[in-house]
Order: sequence, then structure tokens, then C-alpha cells
Amino acid sequence: MRDEAQRQINLLLQQQEELAPELHRDLALYLQVLREGLLHAVQQACFHLATQVVPERYNQLPPDRRQAFQQRLQELVQRTSTLLTVEQVMGLAAQQQRREHRRQRAQQQRVLEAFLNGEGGEAESSSEDSSAPLPAGSGEAATAQSASVHLSLDLPVSADLFDRGLPGLPMPPADPEPPAAASSDPEQPTADQPTSEQELLQSLFQMAAEGLQLGASEDPSEQAPTASDEATTLLAAPPDLDTRVTASTLPRDPLLQLRWWTHFDRALRRRLRNLSHAVNVEMLRLGLAQGLLPMNLLDAVLDGQVDALPAPANLLRLPLPLGQVLGPNAPTEVLTLLLRSSDLEYEQPRLRTCRKRLEQRRRALRTMAKRYRSWQRRLSALEAEHQWFQDHAHNLTPAADQS
Repeated sequence: MRDEAQRQINLLLQQQEELAPELHRDLALYLQVLREGLLHAVQQACFHLATQVVPERYNQLPPDRRQAFQQRLQELVQRTSTLLTVEQVMGLAAQQQRREHRRQRAQQQRVLEAFLNGEGGEAESSSEDSSAPLPAGSGEAATAQSASVHLSLDLPVSADLFDRGLPGLPMPPADPEPPAAASSDPEQPTADQPTSEQELLQSLFQMAAEGLQLGASEDPSEQAPTASDEATTLLAAPPDLDTRVTASTLPRDPLLQLRWWTHFDRALRRRLRNLSHAVNVEMLRLGLAQGLLPMNLLDAVLDGQVDALPAPANLLRLPLPLGQVLGPNAPTEVLTLLLRSSDLEYEQPRLRTCRKRLEQRRRALRTMAKRYRSWQRRLSALEAEHQWFQDHAHNLTPAADQS
């Protein structure tokens, strides 16, 4: 049975390795069609803003400034087009991964320090309360309460945080990550001087990870992000980076390919967002923009965290809540440029055809990833059974020799 499971896994890996070049070609074709129609899409969006939103201001511009604006649009699109290749997009994905890793590690360290400091404050308060005189009849209950250990599960931590350890807590010997910097407080426990509380927390984290990771989805993009997911993401910083999911070439593992594809989509969205922001800056200089939205707000719109009003393709319309407060003549909404893959595909039939082909490949990849995960779990269970019987037979052998 183990040989059959391993054979199925190797067969799936071989099939996926043969399909990887075709997926790479489809992604390259998608980017090629995107480059060909990107300038027209930007010009159409700017045309709507200039002629339908602020036509008076555009008519007041001298001819040389209007010509310079058109040339500037071409330069910005050309510069972005040179970065719209599979290799360049994944290069940006690797940069995003490293930046997010550093941010999560810093946030994780701050949360851990706050958590440990909070535990210390509770211990001091409990010791002070224990020294106070107890009312009659409450001696047994108070003694039982002071002798027990209470562990709170209110901290929103995730499986990755449990499994890979926490900075400042004792790490497994195989982890090459250096220990966290020691605290300036001499009484503060460090990684070199672990306390029993830290060892207990670390063991609980590792046990919880084994249970939480069983229900993890093979494809993170299938699940819609929630508020709790975003909170736990801040804490789930891995000690090292898996560069296979941001490499220029597709990984062989179908599960890693799904993660690679997710990083590709995020990096492509970032490229289009950067181009949108650059065009909005140019329009603001000419007075053709109602305002310049911050980039984090554009990211929130792309992530679905902010609801936008209906608008033409590649344009973003947002209400201004303070419009009525500033006066009757104040604008109540803002309209700005925001390039999105869905709008570009809607306006370009060739690009929409490429997307349909990519979605077919994505569905096939998800099916293969589920089969691969199923065979992996079965092989792991069979190996565990084999090890169990070996250990059981080894323990019975000395008893038989003694008899």
C-alpha cells in the first residue's frame, strides 16, 4: 500500500511537471495581450475624466501641456509594460513576500512582548490578592484557585504561529533562526533562560498547530479573507521564507503552484495599482483630478474592504462623507483612475479569452492538488502504521527473550 501511494504521488508530480510549461506560456500570453491593450485602456479612462468630469479645466490647458500629458501617459504605460513579464512580476512578488515577512516578524514580536507582559501583570495581581485576608468559609476555594493554572485562549493566534514558534520562546533545535534579542530588563526571561511558563506555552502552541493545520485549505485563494484572518496574519510570521512560491519558475508541487499563482496575481495587481497612482499624480498636476487617494485606500478597494460606487471601466468612484459638512458646494464623491484586471478583461475580448483559459487550468490544478494532498495524507498514515507495528514488535522481543 505504501508503494502504491508513493507511486500515485510521483505520477501526479510528473504530470504537473509536464503541465507547468503550458501554464507558464498561458500566463506569458495573458501578459502580452495585457501589454498590447494597456495604453488604450488608460487613455479611455483619462478621456472620461477629462471630457466628462472636468471639461472646463481641460479646455483651459494650453496645447503644449495637453500634448505633454499625452506623451507622459505613453511613457508611464511603456515603463510599466516592460515590467509586465512573468519574471518581472514574480520578482515583485518576491519583494512583497520579504517585506511582508519583515513586517509580520516585527508585529509578532510586539504582540508576544505585550502578551508576556500581560501575563506578568496578572501574576503580580494574583500574588497580591493571595496575601490579603480571606473571608470565612472561602479558604478551600481560594486554595484550589491559587494552586491551579489558568490558560487563556483569547489571543487570536494561528496555526503557523503555533507550529513555527514565537520569538523569545525556546525554539526547536533544528530551527536555524537566531534567538531574539534579549530584553534590557535583567529579570525578563530570554530564549537562553527559558522559564517553565514559556516551555508550557511553547508545548501548547506546537500541539495546537497539529490540530489547526488539519483543516487548512489547499488553496488559500478559495477562502474569502475575514477580519479574524487578517488579525491572525499579523501573528503568523514564519521564521524563514519559502522562496519556491515566488521563484521565476513554477514549482513542481501542485500545492506550491497554487500558492505561486496567488503571489503572481497579487504582484500583477500591484503593478496596475502603481501605474494608476502615477497617472493620477500627473492628472492632479494638470488639475484634471478631483483629488489624490492614498495608495493604502486603493489597496483596500482592491481587497474588497471598501465598497465603491458604480463607475465606468478602470475608474473608481468613492463617496466623501464630509462633503455635506464642508458646505453645499463641496464635492460629495471622488472619481479617480484605478486599473483592474476584471475591467481590462471586460473591455478586451482577447484578454477575456486568455483569462478563461487560465481559469480552466486553475480548476484542473485545484483538483490535482486535492488528489495530491489526499495521497500525501494516506502515505503519512501508512508510514505511521508501519512505524507503530515496528515499535510494538521491538517492545515484545525483550519480553519474549526473558521468558
